[in-house]
Amino acid sequence: MHRLSLSILSGLLLIGVTGAAPSASLPGRNVLLLFQDAPTIPFTVALTEGLRSALQQAEGVHVYVEHLDTTRFPQRSFQEELRGWLRSKYAQIRPDLIVAVAPGALTFATRPEPLWPGVPIVFCAIDDVSARDFSGLPGVTGVVHDPPIRETMELALRLLPDARRLALVGGAAPGDMPWERVMREDAAALRGRVELVDLFRLPMSDLLERLGHLPPRTPVLGVSFYRDGAGRSWTGPEVLRAMEPVAPGPVFTIHDFLVGRGAIGGVTLDFSGIGAQAGRLALRVMSGEHPSTGDFESAGPGRVLLDGRLLDRWGIPDHLVPAGAEVRFRRPPAWVEYPRATWAVALALLLQGLLIAGLLFERRRRRLAERTAAESQAAVAHMNRVSAVSELAGALAHEINTPLASILNNARAARRFLAMRDAPVDPEVQDSLLAIESEGERAGQVIRRLRGMLRRETAQAERLDPAEVVQEAVALVEPQARRHEVAVQTAVSPGTPSVDADRVQILQVVLNLLLNALEAVAGLPTDRRRVRATVAPDGDGVRISVADGGAGFPPAIRARLFEPFFTTKASGLGMGLSISRSIVEHYQGRIWVDDANDGSVIHVHLPAAREPPKSGPAQ
Repeated sequence: MHRLSLSILSGLLLIGVTGAAPSASLPGRNVLLLFQDAPTIPFTVALTEGLRSALQQAEGVHVYVEHLDTTRFPQRSFQEELRGWLRSKYAQIRPDLIVAVAPGALTFATRPEPLWPGVPIVFCAIDDVSARDFSGLPGVTGVVHDPPIRETMELALRLLPDARRLALVGGAAPGDMPWERVMREDAAALRGRVELVDLFRLPMSDLLERLGHLPPRTPVLGVSFYRDGAGRSWTGPEVLRAMEPVAPGPVFTIHDFLVGRGAIGGVTLDFSGIGAQAGRLALRVMSGEHPSTGDFESAGPGRVLLDGRLLDRWGIPDHLVPAGAEVRFRRPPAWVEYPRATWAVALALLLQGLLIAGLLFERRRRRLAERTAAESQAAVAHMNRVSAVSELAGALAHEINTPLASILNNARAARRFLAMRDAPVDPEVQDSLLAIESEGERAGQVIRRLRGMLRRETAQAERLDPAEVVQEAVALVEPQARRHEVAVQTAVSPGTPSVDADRVQILQVVLNLLLNALEAVAGLPTDRRRVRATVAPDGDGVRISVADGGAGFPPAIRARLFEPFFTTKASGLGMGLSISRSIVEHYQGRIWVDDANDGSVIHVHLPAAREPPKSGPAQ
């Protein structure tokens, strides 16, 4: 920002510079450094360091420094008195070469007449346009630079592609005027791409107010600001500190020494390098080189220099930064700056995470175990109740079987007694006795089937007709089917082969499938309350299928149907299908479920009888 260009240079006091490892010997040579401004700005420090690094390469060179301060004191009378005072001061120590830093110092040393006639002059920190005014002076040479103002404007628009305005800031001092002209000329090429906001020669209070009303992310460019419109003198860092709280966007500059002091950067000039180049030129001139009049050296091109902290602050991504740009002050990631500490923290977090994951896994496993134990305990309790009911049902069946037998015997005796009488028998009485006998036999068959189901003994495989087993199972569930008004149909295909299995076990399997089917359709509309049991040949065996018109099974439930203790019923034990699968697989069969168009079908495949029957497990 404080773009000390034309007239912005002051040096630090340099007295008696001698080199430790000289490359040339110039004994007794006196060099006078004339700085245009006071030694209070970073610009002067950078140039002084460059000049010192070059002049130290020769032995016997004595350096004297004077700061003219012509920017703050431009009166001609003062400068005339200062010229006389310097001639008097250096009357006994005549300079062998003068290094004039900035246009004001060069003007002071050459006009209206040379300060010391015949003494060569080397200048620096003067732009190529201003240097043309001194091209015809004999014995004057120097280093000129082309200020990269246009390049910095282009960089600002590249880094902020959404910007619609560009604010141009400049001071009101005589030294600021040439830079205002250059900035306006270079900015003219941007018209039509962005709106140019003119903020030249304003009092600082007005400048800050105008900046505060600009849209966000508006870039600001400042090059030279010696004095504001109210007459107050400023340095570059002071201007940046004043603008920082209100600037709508990053502040760009062409001065490398302001990067890191509030300016985001730009295409900058290396003033330390310019000073070193001027110092080397001064040594060559003192060694006898006589450059042609008006033959000036050019400083190197500007370099893109940026403040990484401000790039992050303004959200400028790295892909917008030009290749080869130097980004300063950006702290490397923590894992690069502190690798050991980062690895230690990462390892600690990893171990902590593993420990937490292990504890959570153990907690989940414990909860699953507790839930499984609770479910198993409930299942055992249910099984205990079922076992008790089975024992009671067996005893009850035995007790009922006795009076049933008595009823049958009495009915048969009554029928025989009536048959022995000569008197005619009333047909209705005869029919009633036959009905009593028939129903008694049917009730006895039910009791016998129930007792067979409740027997606990070693299973004995025998040659079975699967159709008979299915018919028997259908007869057992008929009362429940009537209660729920469910139509149970059976279909047996001809040629169905026999199987070798325990009758009670296969009956248990079919009975379980029929009961599940009845429950599946119990609450459905009447037209869907139907169950169908079929027996048919199936390859090398027989297939028993039980279909219902229920809702079917979702894939997640279908995959777990045959797991122990898995049930979809509120009062179910979850063992029926699991036991059925164990029975079927014991006889080298298989059981599976399919979804029908409206409901589900469970199939049981049993191999046909080929070998002598074998004993099965106790159930």
